[in-house]
Amino acid sequence: MHHILNGILFGLLLCVLIGPVFFALIQNSIEKGFWSGFFMAIGVALSDVFYIVITYFGVSKLVENESFKMWLGGVGGVIMLTFGIFYLFKSVPKKLAPTKVNGGKDCFKQVLKGFFLNGVNPFVLFFWIGIVSKVSLDFEYTSNQALGFFIALVGTVFIVDVLKSHFATKLREIVTARFMRIMNRTVGVALIFFALRLLNFLLEGFGIDLFA
Repeated sequence: MHHILNGILFGLLLCVLIGPVFFALIQNSIEKGFWSGFFMAIGVALSDVFYIVITYFGVSKLVENESFKMWLGGVGGVIMLTFGIFYLFKSVPKKLAPTKVNGGKDCFKQVLKGFFLNGVNPFVLFFWIGIVSKVSLDFEYTSNQALGFFIALVGTVFIVDVLKSHFATKLREIVTARFMRIMNRTVGVALIFFALRLLNFLLEGFGIDLFA
C-alpha cells in the first residue's frame, strides 16, 4: 500500500501546481458547465498518461546501469530542484486573470482541449521526467508497484480536477493571490526536498552522501 499512498501524495502535490490548466479548467466549467470541465479533465489525465508511458519505459530500460542511474539522479534532481526554486520564488499577480478558453460544445473537443493544453507545455514533460526518476531510483518500485503508483497519482489528479469543475465558482473566490503564494511555497519546499534525494544518487558516485 505504500506505493499507492505515495501516488496519492504526489497526485495531491501535482494538483496544487497552479498554472494555466488550473484556471482553464475552472473557466471552462463556469462558462460551459460541469460536464465540459469533466471531459476536459479526462483530456488532461490522458495527456499525463501519455507522458508517463514515454518517460517511464524510456527510463526503466536503462535504470539497471549504475552509471546511468547516477546521472539520471542528477538530471532528475536538477529538473525537480529547478521546479522547486521556481515555485518557491514565483510571483503572483495582485489581480488574478483566469486563462480564457474558447471551444465547442462537443465532448470530444473538450477532451482534446484538455489533452493539448496540458500536453503542449514542455514543463509537463520535464516534471514527469523528475517523477519517473524518483520512482525508478529513490523508491525502487517494481513494474507492478510503479503501475499502482501512477494509477493512484493520475486517479487523484483526475478526481481533484472533477471536484474543481464541480466547485468552479467557489474556487474562483478562494484562489486569491495570498492563497497562491502559500501553495507555491509549499510545493517549492516539497520539490526541493525530493530533488535533494535524487541528487544524492549523483553525489554518491563521487563519494558524497547528503543523508549519511
